[in-house]
Amino acid sequence: MAEHKEMPDPAELEEIFTSIDPTPVRMARDYLNEAGIESFVFDAGSSRMFGTTAAVPTRLMVHRDAAKDARNRLNDLGFTDK
Repeated sequence: MAEHKEMPDPAELEEIFTSIDPTPVRMARDYLNEAGIESFVFDAGSSRMFGTTAAVPTRLMVHRDAAKDARNRLNDLGFTDK
């Protein structure tokens, strides 16, 4: 049985990556989680509901204190340009 992880308050998180395609967002989440940075995918269901459109991009969120490290790691792999 999969472990259910409670979603933190979005006000405590910072958006570090978005895409209209949820696949790279999930790949980035998996990479960060393997690196020990807890991350969360937001709006993936909404994106599927409307299809792959820019109307509701899928967002990757991390705790604010890990945002700089997470961005740097994703940038090193070409996920972000920040």
